[in-house]
Amino acid sequence: MTYLIGLPTIALLAILQTSLVSHLRLLEGRPDLVLLAVVAWALTGRGHEAMILGFAGGLFLDAFSAVPLGVSSTALVIVAAIASYSEGQFWGINPIMQLAAVLVGSVAYYSAIIFALVATGQPLDLQLAFGRVVLPGVFVNLVLALPTVQLAGGLYNLLHPPRVTA
Repeated sequence: MTYLIGLPTIALLAILQTSLVSHLRLLEGRPDLVLLAVVAWALTGRGHEAMILGFAGGLFLDAFSAVPLGVSSTALVIVAAIASYSEGQFWGINPIMQLAAVLVGSVAYYSAIIFALVATGQPLDLQLAFGRVVLPGVFVNLVLALPTVQLAGGLYNLLHPPRVTA
């Protein structure tokens, strides 16, 4: 059931991220909706599903961007693995830890993207990329982190209601 709802949702988030939301910028940083969704789902304790959704979401993002195919997928799978490391027990404890998970995930995501661009020989000014894209992007992701985690928690409870014991 998760994939039936999750895959179309992640595709929609990738389309929104590359079209409509890409115009909502702070300097050159923008919200990374797919990243936020993957981290939020991993924080619910469903790390394996978050990795699959991250892989699919990364393929959608790569299809709409100039990044080489597979780079965003790899970065999002790494982020999902980091966020799901404790299976929702450590990061999901309180809002500060949820913000920390999004911070670590955003830095890992941007680091993987920058590494791939440098490795493929793309011309890149690291100081400019860090100051105008990475830092503002991380800030915007942190602003949107808590609502996204709460939304993912509500969706998790809807899809996986607790069992009633008699």
